[in-house]
Amino acid sequence: MSKIIKKISCIDIGSNAIKYRQYRLLKNDSIELDTFKRIPLRLGADAFSLGKMSDKTYEDFKWTLKKLKKHAMKKNSELLGIFATSAMRTFSNQSQILKKIKKDLNLKIDILSGREEASLLRYFEYKEFKKTQTLLVDVGGGSTEICRISENEETIESFQLGGVRILNKLDKEKNWNELGSFLKQIDTKEIRNIIGVGGNAKLIIQAANSVNDYLSFEELKETKITLENTSTKEMVTEMNFPEDRADIIEHAAAIFEFIQRRFVKANFYASNWSISDGFMQMKKNLHQATSLEAS
Repeated sequence: MSKIIKKISCIDIGSNAIKYRQYRLLKNDSIELDTFKRIPLRLGADAFSLGKMSDKTYEDFKWTLKKLKKHAMKKNSELLGIFATSAMRTFSNQSQILKKIKKDLNLKIDILSGREEASLLRYFEYKEFKKTQTLLVDVGGGSTEICRISENEETIESFQLGGVRILNKLDKEKNWNELGSFLKQIDTKEIRNIIGVGGNAKLIIQAANSVNDYLSFEELKETKITLENTSTKEMVTEMNFPEDRADIIEHAAAIFEFIQRRFVKANFYASNWSISDGFMQMKKNLHQATSLEAS
């Protein structure tokens, strides 16, 4: 077993929840997930309806970050970064939020653009999948990020479509059209795997009760219909879904189905890998590059 050099961690501020991931940095230069915490604070509720973070939400937000910072310190884990995505991108008072968090907790938050968020998918560990035949898709609460690496180019994009956004009926026809136009640029014959990154994809696979670890297009379509006809209460009590995912999962499934409809011969998979893993790999690479420059 590789020796642990130190513990490192990051905080992912999403539209539907705030996630803390703590890793072990090993002597062989690899990182392994050590601790995962998910706190269901739906910032998207403010972002996509009010357009700004309310005072009450800020207090909940501050309390959450304070708790996670304290946990990192208690575990002797170096907090390498805090990044925020779609909801924070939307807040009109984002600059005030950043200043208050810096003043109240001495924490710096990096707000990623949609393209920067999508770029984190570059660090995905393909393993048994062939890059050129794979489409990576991260459907979150506020946005959807896609990455495709072909033999000649890398294509990454972000779209304003997400589970919380659709739940609040704030998705627009132009957003769906933009996604459709993007997908039309990719040859349908080349894509054999659509890999959903994040918790929504895993719950969709779970809901299907498939004997395989993937879903065909027809299976995904049937699962979407099942989710649409299952109450939030039933999902929580009978399917063991987290309450804050149960009310948006059908909308996440709608986005995945829209994408897979373009590639009907591809199979839909769910991955345990997350953009937090990509963020940490990026931070580690930057640290190593800086160390080499200084030497």
